[in-house]
Amino acid sequence: MILKNTELQVNKKFNNKKIVIIGSGFRALMTAFFCLKYSNDVSLISNNENIHGVMSPIKWLGGNFDKGYHFFDGFNVNNKELLENFVGHENLYNFGYGASTYTNKKIYYDHGIPYWPHKSSYFAFNALVQYFLKLLKNEKNNLKSYNDLLKLYPSNISNVLKKACLRNTNLEPEKLSHLVCGFSHFLCFRQTLLPDFLSNILKKNDFFNSRIASRRKTLNLDMISLYPKGKHIGYIAGIMENKLRKLGLKFIVSQKTKIIKENNQISMNCDGNLFNTDIIFLTTELDSSLNLFDEKITDKQNNHYVSQLFYYFLTKKIFSKYQYVHGNDVNIHTNRATNFSLYGEKTDENESVISAEVPTKIDSELWNDPEKYRDVIWNELNCMKMVDKNQKYINYKIFNLKKTLAIPLVDFEESLSKFNNLLSTKYLNKVILPGVGTFTRNIFIESLREIFE
Repeated sequence: MILKNTELQVNKKFNNKKIVIIGSGFRALMTAFFCLKYSNDVSLISNNENIHGVMSPIKWLGGNFDKGYHFFDGFNVNNKELLENFVGHENLYNFGYGASTYTNKKIYYDHGIPYWPHKSSYFAFNALVQYFLKLLKNEKNNLKSYNDLLKLYPSNISNVLKKACLRNTNLEPEKLSHLVCGFSHFLCFRQTLLPDFLSNILKKNDFFNSRIASRRKTLNLDMISLYPKGKHIGYIAGIMENKLRKLGLKFIVSQKTKIIKENNQISMNCDGNLFNTDIIFLTTELDSSLNLFDEKITDKQNNHYVSQLFYYFLTKKIFSKYQYVHGNDVNIHTNRATNFSLYGEKTDENESVISAEVPTKIDSELWNDPEKYRDVIWNELNCMKMVDKNQKYINYKIFNLKKTLAIPLVDFEESLSKFNNLLSTKYLNKVILPGVGTFTRNIFIESLREIFE
């Protein structure tokens, strides 16, 4: 039965069409929820039985723990209501914005972006002066790589972020698309140079509004950060899956999937089984989407997966009140520390778990011998005020994850443009790429709204 369309205006393009979604995780499940508002014939194709993707937890000592921070944060009110309609408002708790940023051994609360005055007042003032000079010069730059974008930053900040790029992504700035600034708080285009009240004065100017950051609460932005209190994000993925099954979503597992168009008809080849469809949504990363077609769009790689170590530490008590702290400092290894048991599960012995996400190259000494750095990472959690200085961990577990965050490489936009041209000419816009090249779940939902409304 098609859902009553209370959130979206009717888009006849999708009414009663045969729709296929390819992918897994939040993006695929949310896309299916939108599609089922218009059609009874919706299928989701994944390459394995686990359709929850990165929302699937790590199981340890009787508890379920996320692979890093997995809140539904940064949501606006409309998307909050949409998500609650999907999974039930009783299953989500709004914890409010809970980030902090660590720079130069200091914490700046309720903010995720580096607070440069903590490096030094001179450093922040120098950067601000450079911004004023850039305003007067009206500098412009053709953006392709993140290195191109760094030329628009004050030079002292740019020098730090070149190192931060290598630490956070394992790649140099010239190898990444400028879009990577939206995938990392440390690499963000906006910079925090002043106390909020001064920043907000500057932000009245368009130039500074795009470059200067303030804390959300001083800008009267929504402070929404949703999570299943006392559980894990995989719990929400399970609710999503069960609801979609009840609504009639069909699940197909296919190890080898191809999209074919012959005589104005789009077909799917799933492990040798052919069937026709009207509309296809691709929620996979760009390189994975390109591999679904026989047409050769490009020989270039467009996505890079960041390899990371996840250090999980067991403690007797929770010290920090913050959900997570960004390690916006190139002198430490930890990119983000997460206080799992503050909002999520504990072990079966009621012990608390704190994690540290440590990006590193697969062939690095850190990757090959993570035990050697165990106490170093614990000390970083101490510096980030996630644990008390006298607190000891009582157990730990280290996970080596070769593929975590997928970030766009320097040729991403060029390949996407060629791909979109193919989809509009040969496939007549019947293959759709919602939210490609974006990172947050809120932005992804907005991209779906644009498609369906």
